[in-house]
Amino acid sequence: MGDIIQQIGDLFEEVLTLDDSVEVWQIVVLVSIVIASFVVAEHLRRWFGRFFNRLKVPQTVANRLCAILFLLIMIIGISLAFNTANIKINLLGDVLDYDLTRLFQPSQKPVETETGEVTTPIDVDTYKGQLTIARLFYGFVIILGMFILSKYAQWVLRLQVLRAFQVEKHTQFIILRFFHFTMITIGVLISLRTFGVNFTNLAIIFGGLSIGIGFGLQNLVSNLISGLILIFEHPIKIGDLVEIIDVNIFGRVSSINLRSTVIVSVDEKEIIVPNSQLITEPIHNLTHYNNRFRVRVPVGVSYGSDVNVVKKALLEAAQAHPEVIKAPPDDMENVTEPFIRFVNFGDSSLDFELLAWIPDSFQRFDVASDLHFLVWDKLKAYNIKIPFPQRDVHFLPTEKQE
Repeated sequence: MGDIIQQIGDLFEEVLTLDDSVEVWQIVVLVSIVIASFVVAEHLRRWFGRFFNRLKVPQTVANRLCAILFLLIMIIGISLAFNTANIKINLLGDVLDYDLTRLFQPSQKPVETETGEVTTPIDVDTYKGQLTIARLFYGFVIILGMFILSKYAQWVLRLQVLRAFQVEKHTQFIILRFFHFTMITIGVLISLRTFGVNFTNLAIIFGGLSIGIGFGLQNLVSNLISGLILIFEHPIKIGDLVEIIDVNIFGRVSSINLRSTVIVSVDEKEIIVPNSQLITEPIHNLTHYNNRFRVRVPVGVSYGSDVNVVKKALLEAAQAHPEVIKAPPDDMENVTEPFIRFVNFGDSSLDFELLAWIPDSFQRFDVASDLHFLVWDKLKAYNIKIPFPQRDVHFLPTEKQE
């Protein structure tokens, strides 16, 4: 720990040393360029903000990217200001080219040889330049630039190519998602190459960590594999209306990522579900092939009611709703007009069921509620009673005790 503190202290001592005296005009030039850099950075930050909104980048991600770009422009502007003002503060030399590996090396004590020469046991200059702040900065800029380029390329592909070929929305999502991952992977590989990372050694390290990753990150790996299954097999797609029965989740799928899937519920709340849960648990996909749904409205009437009048009243209620499919066309297979089913002779009621198809399954709750109101009004109009459970209690007489 003491060696690291000493190395950091030596670094600041080297950095904060001025080579020559500073004149007034140099300070004026320095301040002027810094102010101009601030104005340019602020202007570009606003421009990139509008640019990211046009690319439909999430607002939180766009704000972070704009903040990072602002800092990068200010760093470049300040460096340019020092160079233009001819103020040598070793900012670009000793800091950006400083070998960070020296911070983690033991201090080199001089050793006197037999001939009387003083040397160090390890030649530090041999390792200089392997990992520097400049290379870290360049690698970060490459990844950031590749991310922005990927977003712009996705926007162009979506508008100019995929829509022209009338590619389905779910297929567009898969193509653009893998295009984004490919661009980011290329950026990371280029950045690692900039750092001077040896890919052979990196493969050996990951090979040794694979066992630990397999045991310690089983849940994460399971979600990643499940995400690939969802993307390629697509049992659920973007825009599908799904219902996870075991956990009572109902909503529309908004995005499918590698680790999790986002489902927007009826009340516009986003529910993040792990992908492994969508693979291992039963899922009711209401819109896997089409968006149609059949609404069921159970009705119980008293035994004294005329069943034909009950059937007429229920059909009139179904015909009165605008969302109910009254006369399905020939291309709607298995879709029928509204009909009534006599279900059961109950304990205190005659049980019927109104069945009607609607075009949008996402409206099933609202349509079912409207049908209940209409059925209630129709039964009242035809003077049909809806019974409620009744129980008769009989008290048996007992003999009087003498």
